[in-house]
Amino acid sequence: MDICFIGGGNHTNNELGAVFLKLSKMIKPDAKILIIPFATDKSRYESWLASIKQAFSLMENVSIELLNEDLSYKEMKKSIKEHDILYFIGGKPDRLIHVIEAKGLAPIIKDFQGLIIGYSAGSLAFCNDCIITKDKDYPETIVIKGLGLVGFSVEVHYEDNIDGELIPLSNERKIYAIPNGSAIFSKNGELFKVANDIYSFKNMKKEIVNS
Repeated sequence: MDICFIGGGNHTNNELGAVFLKLSKMIKPDAKILIIPFATDKSRYESWLASIKQAFSLMENVSIELLNEDLSYKEMKKSIKEHDILYFIGGKPDRLIHVIEAKGLAPIIKDFQGLIIGYSAGSLAFCNDCIITKDKDYPETIVIKGLGLVGFSVEVHYEDNIDGELIPLSNERKIYAIPNGSAIFSKNGELFKVANDIYSFKNMKKEIVNS
């Protein structure tokens, strides 16, 4: 399974340029991309769709659709199987995980044979341990059960002022911290390349991973 974890950044300027350059080399012409928007409120679906379409506009003839939360399980399963790429957008990772589990989609996602891309909350949800560090939406750092696509955890929108939260958590798991504009790519559950620099935390030690 090939997974791209995007830490964050603006889809509509060049902040994610290095990430989408690497993605363009992995995505075949005429690829069909399905946006999984469950991390955010339905009122924001259209703005996400527009910004992601702009980000993928450099790639040849890709088509982009959005998976509606109101579809039946059978309709969702059919739509996922008909696409080459799944793109999980940002928002609240706990909401994303809850909807996926409630809709019975976790096994289908785990069996997906195409490329899976997570942006911000989407990246967090892929991990076995989903770490949600404190911010304006979450007053305290929490760890919840994620989708278990990979054994490591990630931190998104990374800035070094959160190191005090990540270092103790790295005693029990490996954490990749991904700043805005950066991404990691994993194959079969292991990191194999990055776009721009990221950081790893393991055994309470921090190291830079250069692109």
